[in-house]
Amino acid sequence: MCPLLSPLFLVVLLIFLTTTFHSALAAVSITTSKKATKVTKTLSGRIEMCLSCHHERPDKAHGRDVLGCSVCHLGNPLAGTPFEAHKGMILNPGDLRVAQKTCGQEGCHVEQVKDIKNTLMSTNRGIISTLRYYWGETDDNNHALTVEDLIKPDHPQSLALDYFRKLCGTCHLWLPRNSMPGFIAEKGGGCTACHNKKPKVAPGKKGERHPYITRDIPMENCVRCHNRSGRIGLSYQGLYESEGYGTPYEDGELSAQELPDGRFVQKIQPDIHYEKGLVCIDCHSQKELMGDGRQRAHFYQQVEVRCTTCHGGQQTLKKLLAYQESKKKFPMLNNLVAAPGGTIALKGKHDGKLHPLKPFSEAKCRNQQHENLSCQACHSPWVPQCYGCHVRYQRGEKQLDKLSLKETFGNWKEFRSYMRFESPVLGVLKDEKGHEASPEVVILVPG
Repeated sequence: MCPLLSPLFLVVLLIFLTTTFHSALAAVSITTSKKATKVTKTLSGRIEMCLSCHHERPDKAHGRDVLGCSVCHLGNPLAGTPFEAHKGMILNPGDLRVAQKTCGQEGCHVEQVKDIKNTLMSTNRGIISTLRYYWGETDDNNHALTVEDLIKPDHPQSLALDYFRKLCGTCHLWLPRNSMPGFIAEKGGGCTACHNKKPKVAPGKKGERHPYITRDIPMENCVRCHNRSGRIGLSYQGLYESEGYGTPYEDGELSAQELPDGRFVQKIQPDIHYEKGLVCIDCHSQKELMGDGRQRAHFYQQVEVRCTTCHGGQQTLKKLLAYQESKKKFPMLNNLVAAPGGTIALKGKHDGKLHPLKPFSEAKCRNQQHENLSCQACHSPWVPQCYGCHVRYQRGEKQLDKLSLKETFGNWKEFRSYMRFESPVLGVLKDEKGHEASPEVVILVPG
């Protein structure tokens, strides 16, 4: 007898077919037993059978009673079963790969989605071009190569770009949310990277699992990415990244002051604006963060709010307030408000607190000796400095490519030493041709 037709084989085959059949019936039962029990009409006039099962409440503007689910998450809102309803559904509508169909659809945030794809948080142009420039792969540090170019199948390749893909490739808006392990999972996600807060109530409560959509961006969302290189997100809060090794020790044990990625920090003097309760979005404008549709190579080309914007005196502030009230596009500071005594103050976007804006001293700040000094050159008591950073490259070892999300050959590892904080090094900013871009003396942060 052929061994394939032995009694034992037939018994095993019969058990397998029976088990498979019952599993298939169970799967069908699962997908068909749960059906929509009611038809809901949203305030926008759409029929949403999704609301029969889903009770999530993102926020008032995007509320379930206003828009429903399918406007943002797509899928089929007229289907009666989960299997059919979830076909073509998008978990994160803010992902830049689909945002034009979701957040950027007609009647919603069309211009914002177009603009955000050209902002530095999406393109990383400055990081990429400067890295390639110092590695001798390009003639200038303004090259228009972006993250969007690097995620395409036919992307350019080089050592500098491989370094970027494996060590720098998580701090940009094109990164799919939850595509990386650990704390990095909360990075990226396009619009969701900023406009997203965790539910305020305890997890598990009905209707509160959906992240809260907000314009009131919490500082923790900003610091999630802005905590390396210049470490501005840490310095602002008075957090100095220590040498490591769990120092400074607390009662003979490792320090409890630790960042989500395992780096130890020490609490020292924070920025005066942080002490007064201001958060990132109180000063950084929509144009700075979301862009105006134009691509720029470096952050200083996109920054428009400067120290003198708020501290330039009441006449300057009155002009800004008038511009804001004229409903022009991209007001520099939309939280300037009239204060008692005919003055103008900055209103905190988190707490609503009014912050009086003291003008700088013309005699001290604009005299002949100080006229070329930036405000930060005198008013920054310390900056983080790392002179001993170096990198090891192992060609034969594999490492995760953060853009393709695949393991490829070439393993990079950063080492650092001589971490310290002290009075900042000063220098004069030069353009890509070596000319002084500005006579202003600025802070340099090595590392």
